[in-house]
Amino acid sequence: MAAIPEGLLVRPARVEDIAAVAALEAQLFPDPWPRHLFLQEMGQPFRFQRVIVDHYGAMAAYLFACWQVDELHILKVATHPVYQRQGLATSLLDMALAEARRQGGRGLVLEVRPSNRSAFLLYRRLGYQVLGRRRRYYSDGEDATVMFLPVEGS
Repeated sequence: MAAIPEGLLVRPARVEDIAAVAALEAQLFPDPWPRHLFLQEMGQPFRFQRVIVDHYGAMAAYLFACWQVDELHILKVATHPVYQRQGLATSLLDMALAEARRQGGRGLVLEVRPSNRSAFLLYRRLGYQVLGRRRRYYSDGEDATVMFLPVEGS
């Protein structure tokens, strides 16, 4: 598992984190989830959510996922630009994989924009396989590449 840099804390997401999560989401994505969608995820069953905050409590990274039968679906994963390329997304994805393994899941699934080359390459480096495309998945009409990472031994 990737190491979290010193001075950062990983913990389950809390309702009070949602404003910072939504603000970072709006900064990073052309089609950000609105705040209310993140709020709807909080407290729901069959969810896995983690945030990484700095020693001031500022949002460094987050991951939101939900179980769909026997697969943990990565809904959102993002890292603040200040912390990019320091292994935070890798750490969060490693935690999601450990959760899938712990729960007896078959694997992790996610969608990524083909234009988001750095995310696509990260997922490939972590062992995700391309399953196919979801046509016109994003609000601007861009397709999504569907990727899957099997849990070893499942």
